[in-house]
This record gives sequence, C-alpha cells and structure tokens, in this order.
Amino acid sequence: MASGRRSAIRLGFGTTLHARSSLFDAGLIVAVPFVLIAVFTLPAGVRESYALEYTDPTLVTMYASHFVHLNVQHLAANLAGYAFLVPTAYLLCLLGDRRRTFRVAFPAFLLALPFGLSGLNLVFFRQAVAYGFSGVVMGYFGLLTLSLFGYAESRTNLAGGDRHAPVAFFVGIAAIAGALAPASRASAAVAAASLLLCGLYARTLLDLGVPLARFRSGLAESPPGYLELGAVGTLLFFGYPFIAFPADPFQGGTVVNLYTHLLGYALGFISVYTFRMTA
Repeated sequence: MASGRRSAIRLGFGTTLHARSSLFDAGLIVAVPFVLIAVFTLPAGVRESYALEYTDPTLVTMYASHFVHLNVQHLAANLAGYAFLVPTAYLLCLLGDRRRTFRVAFPAFLLALPFGLSGLNLVFFRQAVAYGFSGVVMGYFGLLTLSLFGYAESRTNLAGGDRHAPVAFFVGIAAIAGALAPASRASAAVAAASLLLCGLYARTLLDLGVPLARFRSGLAESPPGYLELGAVGTLLFFGYPFIAFPADPFQGGTVVNLYTHLLGYALGFISVYTFRMTA
C-alpha cells in the first residue's frame, strides 16, 4: 500500500516528461543554434561589421555582436555549451515544477542579456572588439545553477524553497575560482570566501530544521531517471567552469573574455532568482 501511494505521488520520469514537455519549448530551444549558424553563413565582412568595438559602440552592435562568430571553433564551442546547459536546465525546470521560470528566463536572456553584458563591458574603456555567444551561454549556466537547486529541493522536500538558492550561487563562484589557472592569491581568496559563506548558510539551514536525513530519503525514493538527471546537472555545474574559464585565455589570436563569462553567470542567476522571489 505504501509503495502504491508513493508511486502515485512520484510519477515515473518518462511519464512526467511526456506530460509536461511541449513541442513549443523544444522549438524555442532548437531555434537558437539555427540562428547562430545562419548568422555564421553571412560573409565575413558583414559579420565583422556587427562586432562590438568598445571605442565606437552602437545599440545594434551591442546586441548583434553576441550572435556573431568569426571562426568555426568559436561557434562550435558555444553551440556545444548551449547544447549541454540549456536542455539540462529545461529538464530540471520541467521536472522540478518550474517550467514557467524557464519560459520567462529563456527568451529574456536572448533579448536583454546581450545589452546588459555589453553595457557592463563598456564601463572599462579599452581598445578591443567583442563578439560571441559565450556570455549568454553563461547566463544559462546561472539558470542551470538555480534550476539544479530547485530540482533538489522539489525532489527531497527540503523546506524553504528558492530563497535559499544563493548558497548554490556561491558554490558556483567557488567552482569558477577553483577553475582559474594558474591559481593566484586572489582566486584562492574568492574561493575561500565563497565556501565560508556557503558554510555559514548551511548552518542557517540546519538551524531552520532541515536535517540531512530528509535529503537522503528523498533521493532514495526518487524513481529511475530523476537521480541520473540530477547527477548530469551536478557534473555540468562543477565541470563547465573549467571550459568557460580556460587555463590559457589566449586562443587562436583572440582573448577569452573571462569578465563577460562571470557577468553572464551572475546576471543569469540573479535575474532568475529575483523573478522567483517576486513572482
């Protein structure tokens, strides 16, 4: 009897996925790579004209530059990051009862995040040209971070909901600082400070009466597929910073804009967290 009641409450992975997903969502997700590839088929001179020159910015280049790639390797890297992060974030939102969050965040990042990233880059006046989708991809990494926390909360019945999600954000900052190589005193200090904040926050959670036993029992009762999705999300959460923040930012005659990557992560997480807290 108990087993029957539990299965009624916790539907199978495939059943829930089929019931909650839609072709509309899939179409939105798939459309972005097609747009990036279509832009890449434009003549090189046209693409270069839409890159953002910090000394001569325009509203058009502030937005369009994020969809411009000048070589196949750069495009492939961003498409791969998008292909891993966005579908995983979607599944985490879908199966964590947060599909509306994804449907709001996904188009909002495409429309607003390019302007935010470009504007914050222009604060530091310098002779440089910027282009590429990686900053927006990092925004989706911020969405993945909050989605993963929300997914764990929904699967394990932890109290408090998304208001405790900043602990995941600071774990992400610590992971990014740890990915930076070679290690420096600054990156070590950031990682240590982030982990300290996580520790203080974890103590607060325990003081609120959220024992780890509930977390373990929630994982144990999850049907097949749920734990695996959480594992994939966790691997991306800890592994993708090593891709987005390479040891050598000088690649192929260009410089990886680590500042934009960090901004994308922060803006992505903070905007979605704010939406969740005010919606």
